[in-house]
Amino acid sequence: MKKLFKSLFKVTSIVIIIFLILSVLVTVFVDINHYKTEITQIVEQETGLKLEINGELELRIFSGIKFSADDVKLFLDKELIADVESIRLGVSAYSFYYGEPEITSVDLTVRTLKLSRNKKGQLNFLPLYYKNLAASDSTNNDYNEDEKLPLNSLAIKDIQLSIEGFQYLDDLSSVSINLTNSNASLSLLPIIDHHELIIDDPRVLVAYNYEGELEIKKALIDQYQISNLAMHFTDQEGNFVADKLSFNLIEGGKKHAVPPIVVDAQGKLALKIRYHTPKGASEPLWAQPDIIKIGEFDFNLAKFELTDKQYQLKTEQTHLVFDEMSVFESKSYLLNELQIKSLSAESKNVIITLTHDNENIDKYELSKSLLQLNNVPVIHKGKPLDVMSDVFLKKLAKKGVIKLTSENIRYDSQLVEKINIALKGNTDKIDLLMSSSNVMDSSITVEGHFNVHPSTKKNTPQWHLKVFSDKLSLKAFSELTNTPFKIEGFSSIDTHLSGSYHDSNFQLTNGKVNTRADNLLLHGINLNKILEDFQSSQSVGLLDVGAVVLMGPTGMLLTKGKDYNNLLKTLGDKGTSKINQLSLNMTLYDDIVTMNDVAFSTQKHRLAVKGQINAKQKTFINFKAATINKDGCPIYVEEVKGTLDAPIIKKVNILVSGVVNPITSLVKKAGKRLNLQCKKPFYNGAVKAPL
Repeated sequence: MKKLFKSLFKVTSIVIIIFLILSVLVTVFVDINHYKTEITQIVEQETGLKLEINGELELRIFSGIKFSADDVKLFLDKELIADVESIRLGVSAYSFYYGEPEITSVDLTVRTLKLSRNKKGQLNFLPLYYKNLAASDSTNNDYNEDEKLPLNSLAIKDIQLSIEGFQYLDDLSSVSINLTNSNASLSLLPIIDHHELIIDDPRVLVAYNYEGELEIKKALIDQYQISNLAMHFTDQEGNFVADKLSFNLIEGGKKHAVPPIVVDAQGKLALKIRYHTPKGASEPLWAQPDIIKIGEFDFNLAKFELTDKQYQLKTEQTHLVFDEMSVFESKSYLLNELQIKSLSAESKNVIITLTHDNENIDKYELSKSLLQLNNVPVIHKGKPLDVMSDVFLKKLAKKGVIKLTSENIRYDSQLVEKINIALKGNTDKIDLLMSSSNVMDSSITVEGHFNVHPSTKKNTPQWHLKVFSDKLSLKAFSELTNTPFKIEGFSSIDTHLSGSYHDSNFQLTNGKVNTRADNLLLHGINLNKILEDFQSSQSVGLLDVGAVVLMGPTGMLLTKGKDYNNLLKTLGDKGTSKINQLSLNMTLYDDIVTMNDVAFSTQKHRLAVKGQINAKQKTFINFKAATINKDGCPIYVEEVKGTLDAPIIKKVNILVSGVVNPITSLVKKAGKRLNLQCKKPFYNGAVKAPL
């Protein structure tokens, strides 16, 4: 590599050196234009490239050596490599005469610059180097890698560069770069330090001070297109600050698909790099940065779009700010640790679309949202962290904060207004708080916490969650779950859940669900008809009806293992049902789910469920579903045993033993109401009997 860089330096500096030598001899007495032929011949002999100088040459030595040339072209065979409109070069005469040339200024205007590297790794502007290298290998000549350059140091103090068209094609690494209308201004560019070329050396980032500007109208790097890039920057020994940076970026989609990335941004950023110097070493380990910090990041994203196979993210007018993005140790530039110290993203509009099989299935739109992150871990030991992993939660508990506020979140036809979500680390636990004044026509509050460090080594981390709402829209709920029948009305909910956590797996160990509702309408199902004559269907019974009405989607556990949607379609009808009252009061303790008060009533009937379910073994314990009369006595009962996947149901007529038809049919045949009582009521809960 050193040999290549030395040859590269030789090519780029050969013309300068030739002109410097000739300047002392001929600048006063001879017109340098008379030596165009000799100059082009020397360049071709030393580099293997053909040089054309169509314009005028000018050389002056007073007040420093100054050389200028116009209309210069460089060819490889017949291929045009460089078309230079003008070049202005300034060199300190004092430094030149003492053998330590100091280039004071370079002003270069280029029409076209085409560089390439073939699959063998050969650069098109070093043809003679590769010929000499092949000849050297064939004769087994040894090359001294430790050979020093004749110059101790060389730096360019001022560079003004303008390139109308730049192209770099790399067949070896499959990289292509195209720039149009590029302008750059640089105050200091070191080339040689202590006899060593520092091109492509990390020292250039930390050992010198720079100040400059860069402007590119359009750049193509592989599938990425950058346009309108403008940057003003300073660099003081590794502290890089771009106080002005704006650009547009588009990542082209394959086969004219939607572009994966679209960015329109302007702002500023700062970058700090520090290298470690081992004990006894003379210089830092340039290949292994010790610390890299990205801070003072302040960007206004007029547009940001990210498209993936499974999702799409679009934002408008987003203000993204963080004080310090990352502090990490690195080996061979492999990122080891990444933590967001402080980040704030304020957006006017955010759209998230989830896709499946190239079809949009879910779309979320956030208006006037603010996301704040503090001390949030992102990468650990070189790998992205799973947000539910034990490592992420433990790190977040150490004063980590995640906050999201939004004026509203829209999902399909549903609207969530003024939502606030906060996760806050508190030494050994993470607190959760979520509230909203309107969640799908409902008000809801969610509180909880997660204990990261258990009290004893034998215990596992515990989590607790509380959900409360005195106005929960069941219409929005049925639309969200896409049930075959729709529900109208509101209910209250008071739910407490807790459990354990291990290896990204949350277990529910204890819970309480208490839901109450009055005057609900069910469109698409006629409960009265089903309850009056359920014996006509061998696949539908009281357990099925109770599972659908009382449990909602969780009732699929009580449906004889059948698919829940198929059951809903079986029960569905074109009629409408009115539920006077509904109560769902259940508790979970030690893997046992107990039906405390689970019942509903229509205009004619009342149905209740009682008993227990072993959630771990998935078995029924003294489980029964029954229709209830006004005194709480059972009219028709289903006793359920077995497992959730294969329940065994025994139908029992409690009031009239041996009667096949339900008691309601018997009442119709007798023509009068039976006045029967039971010794022990089946149900005496909150749901009242129909009037």
